Amino acid sequence: MRSTALSICIRSKQFVSLIPCFFLFASSFGHAQNDFFSSISTNAARNNSKNGEDYSVIAWVTQKVSQGLEQPSALFSRTEKEINKIETSLFAQLDGDFGEQMNFRISGKIYHDEIYRLNSGATYSENERNEFRNRFEIKDFYIEHQSDDGWYFKLGNQILAWGLSEYLRVTDMINTEDQFTFGQQDLEDLRLQVPAALLSYTVGTWVFDSVLTYRAGKDDTAPAGNEFDQLITLRDSGVTLQRIDPSSEYESFFRASTHYSRGDFQFVAGEFNDNALSVDQIVGPNSINPQLSLGQNRMRAMGVAANWVEGSWLLFGEAGVHYDKAVRPAHESFLQQLDGWDEKDQLLTVLGVEYNGFRNLLLSVELDNVHTEEHDIYMLGEEDQTSLGARLYWTALNERLQVLAVWNELADNSGRVSRVSVDYNWSDNLDLGLMWVDYSSENDSIFYNFRNNDVLQLNLRYNFQI
Repeated sequence: MRSTALSICIRSKQFVSLIPCFFLFASSFGHAQNDFFSSISTNAARNNSKNGEDYSVIAWVTQKVSQGLEQPSALFSRTEKEINKIETSLFAQLDGDFGEQMNFRISGKIYHDEIYRLNSGATYSENERNEFRNRFEIKDFYIEHQSDDGWYFKLGNQILAWGLSEYLRVTDMINTEDQFTFGQQDLEDLRLQVPAALLSYTVGTWVFDSVLTYRAGKDDTAPAGNEFDQLITLRDSGVTLQRIDPSSEYESFFRASTHYSRGDFQFVAGEFNDNALSVDQIVGPNSINPQLSLGQNRMRAMGVAANWVEGSWLLFGEAGVHYDKAVRPAHESFLQQLDGWDEKDQLLTVLGVEYNGFRNLLLSVELDNVHTEEHDIYMLGEEDQTSLGARLYWTALNERLQVLAVWNELADNSGRVSRVSVDYNWSDNLDLGLMWVDYSSENDSIFYNFRNNDVLQLNLRYNFQI
Protein backbone atom coordinates (compact mmCIF):
# COMPACT_ATOMS: atom_id res chain seq x y z
CA MET A 1 0.00 0.00 0.00
CA ARG A 2 1.03 3.57 -0.59
CA SER A 3 2.15 5.43 2.55
CA THR A 4 0.87 8.89 3.42
CA ALA A 5 0.89 11.08 6.45
CA LEU A 6 -0.70 13.68 8.63
CA SER A 7 1.82 15.31 10.87
CA ILE A 8 3.36 18.47 12.18
CA CYS A 9 5.68 20.19 9.75
CA ILE A 10 8.89 21.92 10.62
CA ARG A 11 8.49 25.62 9.90
CA SER A 12 12.10 26.75 10.36
CA LYS A 13 13.98 27.98 7.27
CA GLN A 14 17.32 26.70 8.57
CA PHE A 15 18.49 23.79 6.45
CA VAL A 16 21.23 21.31 7.02
CA SER A 17 23.18 20.86 3.80
CA LEU A 18 21.51 18.23 1.67
CA ILE A 19 24.26 17.85 -0.90
CA PRO A 20 25.40 14.20 -0.89
CA CYS A 21 29.06 13.22 -0.81
CA PHE A 22 29.10 12.40 -4.50
CA PHE A 23 28.47 14.23 -7.73
CA LEU A 24 26.52 13.43 -10.80
CA PHE A 25 27.76 12.38 -14.20
CA ALA A 26 24.52 11.89 -16.17
CA SER A 27 23.18 13.21 -19.43
CA SER A 28 19.89 15.09 -19.51
CA PHE A 29 17.77 12.53 -21.37
CA GLY A 30 14.44 13.43 -22.23
CA HIS A 31 2.67 3.02 -14.47
CA ALA A 32 -0.68 2.45 -14.27
CA GLN A 33 -1.69 1.93 -10.68
CA ASN A 34 -4.15 -0.65 -9.49
CA ASP A 35 -5.30 1.32 -6.49
CA PHE A 36 -5.11 4.79 -5.04
CA PHE A 37 -2.12 4.35 -2.79
CA SER A 38 0.11 1.66 -4.28
CA SER A 39 2.93 2.60 -6.63
CA ILE A 40 2.75 -0.44 -8.88
CA SER A 41 5.38 -0.64 -11.58
CA THR A 42 4.20 -1.63 -15.04
CA ASN A 43 7.62 -3.06 -15.81
CA ALA A 44 7.73 -6.83 -15.88
CA ALA A 45 10.26 -8.55 -13.67
CA ARG A 46 13.45 -9.68 -15.32
CA ASN A 47 13.28 -13.19 -16.77
CA ASN A 48 16.67 -14.89 -16.87
CA SER A 49 15.36 -18.31 -17.73
CA LYS A 50 15.58 -17.83 -21.47
CA ASN A 51 18.69 -19.70 -22.58
CA GLY A 52 20.34 -18.79 -19.30
CA GLU A 53 20.80 -15.18 -20.44
CA ASP A 54 21.46 -12.51 -17.81
CA TYR A 55 19.32 -9.96 -19.60
CA SER A 56 15.72 -9.59 -20.76
CA VAL A 57 13.80 -7.35 -23.15
CA ILE A 58 10.13 -6.52 -22.79
CA ALA A 59 8.10 -4.25 -25.05
CA TRP A 60 4.60 -3.21 -25.98
CA VAL A 61 2.86 -1.43 -28.83
CA THR A 62 0.00 0.91 -27.95
CA GLN A 63 -2.61 2.39 -30.25
CA LYS A 64 -4.77 5.30 -29.05
CA VAL A 65 -7.64 6.87 -31.00
CA SER A 66 -9.56 9.68 -29.31
CA GLN A 67 -12.53 11.82 -30.26
CA GLY A 68 -12.94 15.41 -29.08
CA LEU A 69 -16.55 15.63 -27.84
CA GLU A 70 -16.80 19.43 -27.74
CA GLN A 71 -15.65 22.45 -29.73
CA PRO A 72 -12.65 24.23 -28.18
CA SER A 73 -12.54 27.99 -28.55
CA ALA A 74 -11.01 29.79 -31.52
CA LEU A 75 -7.80 30.30 -29.53
CA PHE A 76 -6.73 26.72 -30.28
CA SER A 77 -5.75 24.88 -33.44
CA ARG A 78 -8.62 22.41 -33.12
CA THR A 79 -12.00 24.11 -33.09
CA GLU A 80 -14.32 21.27 -34.15
CA LYS A 81 -15.79 18.11 -32.64
CA GLU A 82 -13.49 15.65 -34.34
CA ILE A 83 -10.84 12.98 -33.88
CA ASN A 84 -7.91 14.62 -32.12
CA LYS A 85 -5.46 11.72 -31.72
CA ILE A 86 -4.39 8.65 -33.71
CA GLU A 87 -1.25 7.86 -31.76
CA THR A 88 0.89 4.76 -32.17
CA SER A 89 3.72 4.18 -29.70
CA LEU A 90 6.35 1.54 -29.05
CA PHE A 91 7.92 1.07 -25.61
CA ALA A 92 10.95 -1.18 -25.08
CA GLN A 93 12.97 -1.99 -21.97
CA LEU A 94 16.26 -3.82 -21.54
CA ASP A 95 17.23 -5.18 -18.11
CA GLY A 96 20.57 -6.77 -17.38
CA ASP A 97 23.35 -7.13 -14.86
CA PHE A 98 27.12 -6.91 -14.54
CA GLY A 99 27.26 -9.51 -11.81
CA GLU A 100 25.29 -10.42 -8.73
CA GLN A 101 25.06 -6.90 -7.27
CA MET A 102 25.22 -4.55 -10.28
CA ASN A 103 22.19 -4.14 -12.56
CA PHE A 104 21.22 -1.78 -15.35
CA ARG A 105 18.06 -0.73 -17.15
CA ILE A 106 17.56 1.07 -20.46
CA SER A 107 14.11 1.96 -21.77
CA GLY A 108 12.63 4.32 -24.30
CA LYS A 109 9.45 5.14 -26.17
CA ILE A 110 8.74 6.17 -29.76
CA TYR A 111 5.54 8.02 -30.70
CA HIS A 112 3.82 8.78 -33.99
CA ASP A 113 0.50 10.64 -34.28
CA GLU A 114 -1.10 10.23 -37.69
CA ILE A 115 -3.72 12.89 -36.99
CA TYR A 116 -1.30 15.60 -38.13
CA ARG A 117 -1.28 14.12 -41.63
CA LEU A 118 -4.89 12.97 -41.95
CA ASN A 119 -6.69 15.98 -40.48
CA SER A 120 -5.83 18.60 -43.05
CA GLY A 121 -8.77 20.77 -41.98
CA ALA A 122 -7.22 21.78 -38.65
CA THR A 123 -4.58 24.49 -38.73
CA TYR A 124 -2.11 22.82 -36.39
CA SER A 125 0.76 25.03 -35.31
CA GLU A 126 4.31 24.21 -36.31
CA ASN A 127 5.14 23.65 -32.65
CA GLU A 128 2.37 21.05 -32.35
CA ARG A 129 3.57 19.16 -35.41
CA ASN A 130 7.19 19.23 -34.24
CA GLU A 131 6.29 18.06 -30.74
CA PHE A 132 3.66 15.41 -31.32
CA ARG A 133 3.83 14.04 -34.87
CA ASN A 134 7.04 12.10 -34.25
CA ARG A 135 8.96 12.02 -30.98
CA PHE A 136 11.31 9.83 -29.02
CA GLU A 137 11.88 9.70 -25.27
CA ILE A 138 14.61 8.09 -23.23
CA LYS A 139 12.89 6.75 -20.11
CA ASP A 140 15.02 4.76 -17.64
CA PHE A 141 18.76 4.82 -18.24
CA TYR A 142 20.56 3.83 -15.06
CA ILE A 143 22.84 1.44 -13.21
CA GLU A 144 22.26 0.31 -9.63
CA HIS A 145 24.37 -1.44 -7.02
CA GLN A 146 23.24 -3.09 -3.79
CA SER A 147 25.94 -3.96 -1.25
CA ASP A 148 25.69 -6.42 1.62
CA ASP A 149 26.38 -3.80 4.29
CA GLY A 150 23.20 -1.73 3.72
CA TRP A 151 24.39 0.65 0.99
CA TYR A 152 22.48 1.12 -2.26
CA PHE A 153 23.50 3.32 -5.21
CA LYS A 154 21.60 4.25 -8.36
CA LEU A 155 22.91 6.57 -11.07
CA GLY A 156 21.21 7.81 -14.23
CA ASN A 157 17.78 8.69 -15.63
CA GLN A 158 15.24 7.41 -13.08
CA ILE A 159 11.97 7.94 -11.24
CA LEU A 160 12.12 8.61 -7.49
CA ALA A 161 8.52 8.39 -6.32
CA TRP A 162 8.51 9.90 -2.85
CA GLY A 163 5.25 11.50 -1.80
CA LEU A 164 2.08 9.68 -0.98
CA SER A 165 -0.89 11.78 -2.02
CA GLU A 166 -2.40 11.47 -5.47
CA TYR A 167 -3.47 15.03 -6.23
CA LEU A 168 -1.13 17.37 -4.32
CA ARG A 169 2.65 17.04 -4.44
CA VAL A 170 3.78 17.80 -0.90
CA THR A 171 6.85 15.60 -0.41
CA ASP A 172 6.96 14.18 -3.96
CA MET A 173 9.28 16.89 -5.29
CA ILE A 174 11.93 15.24 -7.45
CA ASN A 175 10.47 14.16 -10.78
CA THR A 176 8.95 16.42 -13.39
CA GLU A 177 5.52 15.67 -14.89
CA ASP A 178 3.96 14.97 -18.26
CA GLN A 179 1.35 17.76 -18.44
CA PHE A 180 0.53 17.48 -22.14
CA THR A 181 -3.08 16.89 -21.00
CA PHE A 182 -5.02 17.52 -17.77
CA GLY A 183 -6.62 14.81 -15.67
CA GLN A 184 -6.22 11.97 -18.18
CA GLN A 185 -3.54 10.08 -16.25
CA ASP A 186 -2.79 9.00 -12.70
CA LEU A 187 0.25 10.34 -10.90
CA GLU A 188 2.20 7.14 -11.57
CA ASP A 189 1.84 7.82 -15.30
CA LEU A 190 2.62 11.53 -14.98
CA ARG A 191 6.09 11.27 -13.47
CA LEU A 192 9.02 11.68 -15.86
CA GLN A 193 12.53 10.33 -15.33
CA VAL A 194 15.23 12.81 -14.34
CA PRO A 195 19.05 12.46 -14.34
CA ALA A 196 19.92 11.76 -10.72
CA ALA A 197 22.27 10.04 -8.31
CA LEU A 198 20.67 8.21 -5.37
CA LEU A 199 22.62 7.00 -2.34
CA SER A 200 20.71 5.01 0.31
CA TYR A 201 21.72 3.44 3.60
CA THR A 202 19.60 1.08 5.70
CA VAL A 203 19.95 0.87 9.49
CA GLY A 204 17.45 -1.44 11.16
CA THR A 205 13.98 -0.35 10.05
CA TRP A 206 15.19 3.08 8.89
CA VAL A 207 16.25 3.96 5.34
CA PHE A 208 18.14 7.19 4.62
CA ASP A 209 18.08 8.46 1.01
CA SER A 210 20.16 11.27 -0.44
CA VAL A 211 19.56 12.46 -4.02
CA LEU A 212 21.32 14.90 -6.31
CA THR A 213 19.87 15.83 -9.71
CA TYR A 214 21.38 17.87 -12.52
CA ARG A 215 19.39 19.57 -15.29
CA ALA A 216 16.17 17.89 -14.27
CA GLY A 217 14.24 20.42 -16.37
CA LYS A 218 10.62 21.43 -15.98
CA ASP A 219 7.21 19.85 -16.48
CA ASP A 220 6.42 18.91 -20.08
CA THR A 221 3.62 21.23 -21.25
CA ALA A 222 1.63 21.36 -24.46
CA PRO A 223 3.06 23.50 -27.31
CA ALA A 224 1.56 26.68 -28.74
CA GLY A 225 -1.91 26.23 -30.20
CA ASN A 226 -2.56 22.84 -28.66
CA GLU A 227 -5.90 22.43 -26.87
CA PHE A 228 -4.01 22.06 -23.56
CA ASP A 229 -1.58 24.95 -24.14
CA GLN A 230 -1.19 26.43 -20.65
CA LEU A 231 0.11 29.76 -22.03
CA ILE A 232 -2.67 30.26 -24.57
CA THR A 233 -4.13 33.32 -22.81
CA LEU A 234 -0.75 35.09 -22.72
CA ARG A 235 -0.06 34.26 -26.36
CA ASP A 236 -3.47 35.64 -27.35
CA SER A 237 -2.85 38.90 -25.47
CA GLY A 238 0.10 39.74 -27.72
CA VAL A 239 2.97 39.45 -25.23
CA THR A 240 6.36 38.05 -26.21
CA LEU A 241 7.40 35.05 -24.14
CA GLN A 242 10.97 33.99 -23.53
CA ARG A 243 12.44 31.25 -21.36
CA ILE A 244 15.35 31.84 -18.98
CA ASP A 245 17.47 29.10 -17.43
CA PRO A 246 17.50 28.45 -13.67
CA SER A 247 20.27 30.07 -11.65
CA SER A 248 21.41 26.61 -10.55
CA GLU A 249 20.94 23.32 -12.41
CA TYR A 250 21.58 21.21 -9.28
CA GLU A 251 18.80 20.09 -6.94
CA SER A 252 19.26 18.11 -3.72
CA PHE A 253 16.89 16.03 -1.58
CA PHE A 254 16.95 13.97 1.60
CA ARG A 255 14.53 11.41 3.03
CA ALA A 256 14.43 9.39 6.24
CA SER A 257 11.74 6.69 6.25
CA THR A 258 10.67 3.79 8.43
CA HIS A 259 7.77 1.39 8.80
CA TYR A 260 5.75 0.02 11.68
CA SER A 261 3.45 -2.97 12.00
CA ARG A 262 0.47 -0.91 10.86
CA GLY A 263 1.96 1.95 8.89
CA ASP A 264 4.84 3.96 7.50
CA PHE A 265 6.46 7.30 8.19
CA GLN A 266 8.87 9.50 6.25
CA PHE A 267 10.52 12.91 6.57
CA VAL A 268 11.60 14.71 3.38
CA ALA A 269 13.55 17.91 2.71
CA GLY A 270 14.86 19.46 -0.46
CA GLU A 271 16.22 22.47 -2.32
CA PHE A 272 15.06 22.56 -5.92
CA ASN A 273 13.77 24.51 -8.92
CA ASP A 274 10.00 24.78 -9.25
CA ASN A 275 8.90 22.42 -12.03
CA ALA A 276 6.25 24.94 -13.11
CA LEU A 277 7.17 28.13 -14.94
CA SER A 278 6.47 31.55 -13.44
CA VAL A 279 7.04 35.10 -14.61
CA ASP A 280 10.52 36.28 -13.62
CA GLN A 281 10.52 39.71 -15.27
CA ILE A 282 8.28 41.99 -17.36
CA VAL A 283 9.70 44.55 -19.79
CA GLY A 284 7.53 47.25 -21.38
CA PRO A 285 4.24 46.45 -19.60
CA ASN A 286 2.50 49.47 -21.16
CA SER A 287 3.80 48.85 -24.67
CA ILE A 288 1.97 47.16 -27.52
CA ASN A 289 4.15 44.07 -27.14
CA PRO A 290 5.26 43.50 -23.50
CA GLN A 291 8.06 40.97 -22.98
CA LEU A 292 7.67 38.31 -20.30
CA SER A 293 10.58 36.20 -19.07
CA LEU A 294 9.49 32.80 -17.77
CA GLY A 295 11.70 30.87 -15.36
CA GLN A 296 11.79 28.36 -12.52
CA ASN A 297 12.15 30.02 -9.13
CA ARG A 298 14.39 28.40 -6.53
CA MET A 299 12.49 26.74 -3.67
CA ARG A 300 13.07 24.79 -0.48
CA ALA A 301 10.71 22.43 1.31
CA MET A 302 10.28 20.23 4.37
CA GLY A 303 7.51 17.75 4.95
CA VAL A 304 6.33 14.54 6.53
CA ALA A 305 4.08 11.73 5.33
CA ALA A 306 2.56 8.70 7.07
CA ASN A 307 -0.26 6.18 6.97
CA TRP A 308 -2.03 3.86 9.39
CA VAL A 309 -3.95 0.65 8.69
CA GLU A 310 -6.96 -0.31 10.82
CA GLY A 311 -8.90 -3.30 9.53
CA SER A 312 -10.30 -2.46 6.10
CA TRP A 313 -9.40 1.21 6.51
CA LEU A 314 -6.22 3.03 5.53
CA LEU A 315 -5.79 6.56 6.87
CA PHE A 316 -3.12 8.69 5.25
CA GLY A 317 -1.87 12.24 5.18
CA GLU A 318 0.96 14.61 4.38
CA ALA A 319 2.04 18.01 5.65
CA GLY A 320 4.84 20.25 4.47
CA VAL A 321 6.08 23.80 4.04
CA HIS A 322 7.22 25.01 0.62
CA TYR A 323 9.33 28.15 0.89
CA ASP A 324 9.52 30.88 -1.78
CA LYS A 325 6.78 29.57 -4.05
CA ALA A 326 6.04 31.99 -6.92
CA VAL A 327 2.28 32.67 -6.80
CA ARG A 328 0.20 33.79 -9.76
CA PRO A 329 -1.12 37.37 -9.45
CA ALA A 330 -4.71 38.42 -10.09
CA HIS A 331 -5.65 39.38 -13.65
CA GLU A 332 -5.79 43.12 -12.97
CA SER A 333 -2.30 43.18 -11.42
CA PHE A 334 -0.62 40.70 -13.77
CA LEU A 335 1.47 43.28 -15.69
CA GLN A 336 2.25 45.35 -12.60
CA GLN A 337 4.76 42.92 -11.08
CA LEU A 338 7.74 43.98 -13.16
CA ASP A 339 10.27 42.04 -11.08
CA GLY A 340 8.34 38.81 -11.34
CA TRP A 341 5.66 37.10 -9.31
CA ASP A 342 5.70 37.44 -5.54
CA GLU A 343 7.26 34.54 -3.64
CA LYS A 344 5.33 33.24 -0.64
CA ASP A 345 5.70 30.44 1.88
CA GLN A 346 2.93 27.85 1.68
CA LEU A 347 1.71 25.18 4.09
CA LEU A 348 0.41 22.12 2.22
CA THR A 349 -1.70 19.46 3.94
CA VAL A 350 -3.33 16.24 2.78
CA LEU A 351 -5.83 14.05 4.60
CA GLY A 352 -7.34 10.95 3.07
CA VAL A 353 -8.94 7.59 3.65
CA GLU A 354 -9.17 4.34 1.70
CA TYR A 355 -11.69 1.53 2.29
CA ASN A 356 -11.30 -1.98 0.86
CA GLY A 357 -14.01 -3.81 2.81
CA PHE A 358 -16.10 -4.55 -0.27
CA ARG A 359 -15.28 -7.47 -2.51
CA ASN A 360 -13.23 -6.39 -5.56
CA LEU A 361 -13.95 -2.73 -4.78
CA LEU A 362 -11.62 -0.02 -3.50
CA LEU A 363 -12.92 3.41 -2.47
CA SER A 364 -10.80 6.41 -1.53
CA VAL A 365 -11.18 10.12 -0.81
CA GLU A 366 -8.47 12.75 -0.49
CA LEU A 367 -8.82 16.30 0.84
CA ASP A 368 -6.01 18.77 0.04
CA ASN A 369 -5.34 22.31 1.22
CA VAL A 370 -2.74 24.96 0.37
CA HIS A 371 -2.43 27.84 2.86
CA THR A 372 -0.41 30.86 1.71
CA GLU A 373 1.38 32.95 4.32
CA GLU A 374 1.23 36.76 4.02
CA HIS A 375 -1.63 36.54 1.55
CA ASP A 376 -2.64 39.79 -0.16
CA ILE A 377 -5.29 41.08 -2.54
CA TYR A 378 -2.93 40.97 -5.52
CA MET A 379 -2.90 37.16 -5.59
CA LEU A 380 -5.18 35.19 -7.87
CA GLY A 381 -5.85 32.32 -5.44
CA GLU A 382 -7.47 32.49 -2.03
CA GLU A 383 -5.49 32.32 1.21
CA ASP A 384 -6.69 28.73 1.66
CA GLN A 385 -7.17 26.73 -1.53
CA THR A 386 -9.01 23.47 -0.88
CA SER A 387 -9.48 20.67 -3.40
CA LEU A 388 -11.04 17.21 -3.25
CA GLY A 389 -10.44 13.95 -5.07
CA ALA A 390 -12.53 10.77 -4.98
CA ARG A 391 -11.81 7.42 -6.58
CA LEU A 392 -13.54 4.09 -7.24
CA TYR A 393 -11.67 1.03 -8.48
CA TRP A 394 -13.52 -2.22 -9.25
CA THR A 395 -12.30 -5.49 -10.74
CA ALA A 396 -14.08 -8.60 -12.01
CA LEU A 397 -13.44 -11.77 -14.01
CA ASN A 398 -10.28 -12.60 -12.02
CA GLU A 399 -9.16 -8.97 -12.42
CA ARG A 400 -9.25 -9.20 -16.21
CA LEU A 401 -11.88 -6.45 -16.17
CA GLN A 402 -10.97 -3.20 -14.42
CA VAL A 403 -13.15 -0.14 -13.96
CA LEU A 404 -11.71 3.11 -12.59
CA ALA A 405 -13.74 6.27 -11.86
CA VAL A 406 -12.07 9.48 -10.66
CA TRP A 407 -13.63 12.81 -9.71
CA ASN A 408 -11.56 15.91 -8.89
CA GLU A 409 -12.96 19.15 -7.49
CA LEU A 410 -10.31 21.79 -8.21
CA ALA A 411 -9.20 24.43 -5.72
CA ASP A 412 -11.24 27.61 -5.22
CA ASN A 413 -14.25 25.92 -6.90
CA SER A 414 -12.55 26.76 -10.19
CA GLY A 415 -13.66 23.60 -11.96
CA ARG A 416 -13.79 19.82 -11.92
CA VAL A 417 -12.51 16.87 -13.87
CA SER A 418 -14.30 13.52 -14.13
CA ARG A 419 -12.78 10.40 -15.67
CA VAL A 420 -14.03 6.84 -16.21
CA SER A 421 -11.90 4.12 -17.77
CA VAL A 422 -12.72 0.48 -18.52
CA ASP A 423 -9.87 -1.93 -19.30
CA TYR A 424 -10.12 -5.56 -20.30
CA ASN A 425 -7.23 -8.04 -20.38
CA TRP A 426 -8.21 -10.06 -23.46
CA SER A 427 -5.17 -12.32 -23.23
CA ASP A 428 -1.67 -12.40 -21.79
CA ASN A 429 -0.56 -10.20 -24.68
CA LEU A 430 -3.55 -8.03 -25.53
CA ASP A 431 -5.32 -5.33 -23.48
CA LEU A 432 -8.31 -3.25 -24.59
CA GLY A 433 -9.44 -0.01 -22.98
CA LEU A 434 -11.97 2.80 -23.21
CA MET A 435 -11.66 6.16 -21.41
CA TRP A 436 -14.01 9.12 -21.04
CA VAL A 437 -12.94 12.47 -19.56
CA ASP A 438 -15.19 15.45 -18.84
CA TYR A 439 -14.05 18.98 -17.96
CA SER A 440 -16.04 21.86 -16.50
CA SER A 441 -14.92 25.26 -15.24
CA GLU A 442 -16.17 28.57 -13.91
CA ASN A 443 -16.01 31.72 -16.04
CA ASP A 444 -13.27 33.40 -13.98
CA SER A 445 -11.08 30.29 -13.65
CA ILE A 446 -7.64 29.89 -15.25
CA PHE A 447 -8.99 26.53 -16.52
CA TYR A 448 -11.91 28.15 -18.36
CA ASN A 449 -10.28 27.85 -21.80
CA PHE A 450 -10.02 24.08 -21.38
CA ARG A 451 -13.65 23.40 -20.45
CA ASN A 452 -14.49 22.00 -23.91
CA ASN A 453 -11.70 19.42 -24.06
CA ASP A 454 -13.94 16.44 -23.21
CA VAL A 455 -12.65 13.29 -24.86
CA LEU A 456 -13.55 9.67 -25.55
CA GLN A 457 -10.50 7.48 -26.17
CA LEU A 458 -10.03 3.90 -27.32
CA ASN A 459 -6.80 2.11 -26.31
CA LEU A 460 -5.25 -1.11 -27.56
CA ARG A 461 -1.99 -2.52 -26.21
CA TYR A 462 -0.04 -5.56 -27.34
CA ASN A 463 2.72 -6.84 -25.00
CA PHE A 464 5.58 -9.08 -26.00
CA GLN A 465 8.97 -10.28 -24.79
CA ILE A 466 12.04 -10.70 -26.92
